[in-house]
Amino acid sequence: MLVIDAVKDIVKSTPLAVPFILLKNLTTEATSQSNEAEILTRLASRVEMPKRFIELGFSGFEFNTVHLARRKDWKGLLVDGGAYNVRVANLILHEGIRAEQMWIDLTTLQRVLDYAESQDLGVLSIDVDGNDFWFLQKLITARPALIVAEFNITLGRRPITVPYDPLFDRKAKHETGEYYGASIVAIAHLCASNGYSLVEISRNGVNAFFVRNDLLTGDWRTIDASKVRLEKYYPDGSKAPTDQFWEKIKTMPFIDVIDMAPTSFS
Repeated sequence: MLVIDAVKDIVKSTPLAVPFILLKNLTTEATSQSNEAEILTRLASRVEMPKRFIELGFSGFEFNTVHLARRKDWKGLLVDGGAYNVRVANLILHEGIRAEQMWIDLTTLQRVLDYAESQDLGVLSIDVDGNDFWFLQKLITARPALIVAEFNITLGRRPITVPYDPLFDRKAKHETGEYYGASIVAIAHLCASNGYSLVEISRNGVNAFFVRNDLLTGDWRTIDASKVRLEKYYPDGSKAPTDQFWEKIKTMPFIDVIDMAPTSFS
């Protein structure tokens, strides 16, 4: 498998990538990491919202808004730092979906905010494995109808996020790769402070869905973030050892989002 993966990586960086992508598109159904795409489709049919989305951090054949992106009545912006992911999206999705390669930080994010504020936004999805909290804090001002935010289950129910770093690299920050993002409580606090309620968690336990409160008409079940069951499951069905990961990263720097001050667990 390692040899096959290595060959695929080489192909992706050559002109052979185009026929490879087109062939894969014929034989592979684009989907989301877990059941995020199904949840979004259901919520989008239940909430009256503009048919426009923004997704930060995506894989060419695997991203949260994939079902919406396949529909001709939706328009969207996909942003990622990977050239291959952007190439895939621009090859297989319709012209109403724009994919851009960009290293995302709070400076370049202004371009995304300008796009969001130029038109009403239905869905905002953020999964960048790093500065997620800080990017959401900036983009939430665009008032999307629905927010999908990945949270780091290893951080437990502590209201914390990693400090902002414009060059954040999850793999370089800590050997475990588990030092990134924000906890579910931190994300929920930010959303609640801006008028959003938590309504669903993805099956694998890592993506949270929030709906703007003025759209919660009818019979909605909201979720208390402090009571979310913190269990993360890998694609093979195994459960992540989050307590073990926390013990390894707890001495790293964190920000308490309640008072926006550094906090320590050493």
